[in-house]
Parts: sequence; C-alpha cells; structure tokens
Amino acid sequence: MMSLTKKFLKSKTLLPIFLIIGLLVIPAGKAYSQGVLIPQSFFLESPYSITDVQANGEWIDLEDDLGNLWMNRFRADINLYENLLGVYVKVPFAGNSDSPVSGDYDIGNIGIGGKAAVVSTDQTVLTGGFELIVPTTSDGNGALFARQYFRDFVYFVDEAWTLVPYAIFGAGNGMFAFQANIEGDIMLNADDVEGDSTEYLLKYGGTVSVTPELNMPFATSFLVEVLAVSSLSFDDNITGGYINPGIRIGGQTLSIGAGAEIPFGSDEVSDFANVGAFIDVIFRFGS
Repeated sequence: MMSLTKKFLKSKTLLPIFLIIGLLVIPAGKAYSQGVLIPQSFFLESPYSITDVQANGEWIDLEDDLGNLWMNRFRADINLYENLLGVYVKVPFAGNSDSPVSGDYDIGNIGIGGKAAVVSTDQTVLTGGFELIVPTTSDGNGALFARQYFRDFVYFVDEAWTLVPYAIFGAGNGMFAFQANIEGDIMLNADDVEGDSTEYLLKYGGTVSVTPELNMPFATSFLVEVLAVSSLSFDDNITGGYINPGIRIGGQTLSIGAGAEIPFGSDEVSDFANVGAFIDVIFRFGS
C-alpha cells in the first residue's frame, strides 16, 4: 500500500506545485499581524484579517473499503482596517476516490463573512464575526462523504442556508500563543438533514503554538489544533472531534502549513475515517 505522503501527492489538488514554486520565487520574512503574533491556525478562523488568497488540500483514509475522502478549500480575504476588520469568501470542495462510488468531486456551499476585533492589545485579541453560508453544493457522493466526516457538515447540506455567528479569543507572550474559537451554526431550510426545517450545531476548539527563534529567513511555528463539531438538534446527536498537529513556515508573502488529521468522537465519525493529512498555502498581499 502506498504511503500517506505518496497518496497525498497524487491528489487532484495543485497545492504541491504551488508550494514548490512559492519556496523558489517568493522571498520570506517574518510576518507579524497587528497586535500579538498568533500563527495562522489550520481550520479555525484567525482573529486577524490579512488580505490574502488561500488554498488547502486534505486526504482522509476511510474505513470499510470506502477509499479516500479528498477535501479542498479556496478562500480570499480583504483587510479593511489594520488587520482588525475584514471580509472574506470561501469555497469548499469534496470528492471520493478508489471506491465503488468514486468519480464525484462536488462544490460545497459558499461562505461569505466578515469579522472585527473588539479588543486588541500587545498580548490579547478578541474578535467577533458573522458568516452566511449560501446553498451552492452539487450534492453528489463527494458532498455525502464530507457530511459523514462531519467537520464541515454545514458546507455540504443541499439547499440549506446557514447563519454562523462566532467569537475568537487569542493571547500570546513571546514565542507562545493560544487561540480559542466558538461558533453557532443555525441551518435554515435544512429538510434534507432529518426532515426539520431548522437544525443547530456548535463548533468549538483551540490551538496552541510555539514559534521559536531559529536561524532561518522565515518564521517556523509548531501547532496543535483541536476542534469539535456537535449537533444540538438531531434525533441522535453527533460529535466529531479532530486533533491536528502540524507545522507552519513562511513570511510576509507566503505561508505554508502541513500536518496530520486524527478524528475521534461519535461512532459515526470515528468508525468512518482514519488518520489523514493536509497541506495549505497562503499568499498574502500586504501585512
């Protein structure tokens, strides 16, 4: 059986190519946001706004000969004021491979949001935001598998509109940083879930990171992200949990993250997926 790395490099995503090009042609320098330095988390929303474009790719091994789940996300952010106010749009995709139902690669529901820091000091930041997820999914097997993985459930429910208020607290001191996120997902027109028009989910988690001073021309951060998604209104409520240890390197213009995904939680998730891997690339335009 091919190693996880070889499988990942054979994915549909072009991220490995972007990574190589970026490292070769883009000069790196340490990137500091307004206020405390908090490295970009992998799947949790950042408390800061930086004008950039982002792309990620994930490979998740599935149980019961179901093949692999491939997930991608493309995102663009615009910083409106000193990294403390911004808007963004994100477009998710999901697909399945190497199984009897392979061949589907589906767009998900598109998220449009904005956020603002209400407190920002040299050591702490508190940010509030709101996202509207509009129904655009093509709802094939790729979307079905992404819903089963549960982490991005609301982005792959057909015809559902989702309201997402959220808050982020971040703190840092020297090379150490921490952030905690909490959001509520209010799904409207969600009849396809369990027949009810409205469903509720809670998403929460945090990231601890260390960015040591190294003799390198770019910052290197080591992160451990833990996040969970819990249904609050299902007949049989589900919680999907995910531990994501990884590394982020980069500077003012380019940031690259990579790591592992370890799912846990309810049987619906833990019996469905094994350990996976991810990589992301962020191109920044300004500080």
